[in-house]
Amino acid sequence: MSVLERLWVPEELSARVPAEERGSGRDDVRLMVSRGTEVSHHAFRDLPGQLLAGDVLVVNTSVTLPAAVNGRVGGDAVVVHFSTRGDDHRWAVELRRPDGSGSTLPRAGGPVGALVRLPGGEKLVLEEPLTPGADRLWWASVSTDVAGLMRRCGRPIRYRYTVRDQPLSAYQTVFALPSPDGAGSAEMPSAARPFTARLVAELVSRGVQFAPVTLHTGVASAEAYEPPYPERFEVPPTTAWLVNAARAKRAGRGALPWKGGGGRRAG
Repeated sequence: MSVLERLWVPEELSARVPAEERGSGRDDVRLMVSRGTEVSHHAFRDLPGQLLAGDVLVVNTSVTLPAAVNGRVGGDAVVVHFSTRGDDHRWAVELRRPDGSGSTLPRAGGPVGALVRLPGGEKLVLEEPLTPGADRLWWASVSTDVAGLMRRCGRPIRYRYTVRDQPLSAYQTVFALPSPDGAGSAEMPSAARPFTARLVAELVSRGVQFAPVTLHTGVASAEAYEPPYPERFEVPPTTAWLVNAARAKRAGRGALPWKGGGGRRAG
């Protein structure tokens, strides 16, 4: 369940369609810049004017997967959200129930051994909750290669405040790089969504450096009392060096800007 499903937000403030469908670009979203006690508000496209040559932006190269797949439990239709692949090749999954509009509603997982029938005759079996006593996320074994299943039958995870399904391209950032093993994020690493190729080019021309990391994000919005769960990541040595060098250089210059209304991860 997304944050916006649990917290009341005025309808006119919900991002019901992507910014580019509202007649503006991806970079036409809000940017809040904080330097100590001084706060100013901008559009995201103003970011180059808020940074200095030598500053470093850490960006996530994870691709967004079509992680929602239809299934059935007994006679009931469900939607499986494939969240995170475990070291034992099981998958952390969330079962949702269709709401009739193309979106989904919460649904308790389980019980142990529950069989989910997937497209093409494939099967998923729920084995145990990720967190003892919780029933939202479960470890499950799947009878097929999940990356291939998502390519054939999946679609992007969608939440109820959006008005319709969007193509997978709407959920990819300009930094997304396909992984050789088909790994990626269940939901878009959305802090980087406002970046455009033109904005990146302008930042580079001003001497701003980009440092890539890979964080394959799972389904968002942990429920009450639900602890965080592991997510796969990689930090290249060159990125660690760039970040440490920039932090040492930037000491005493104040905080970096941050955009309002963004994702839960930095890029």
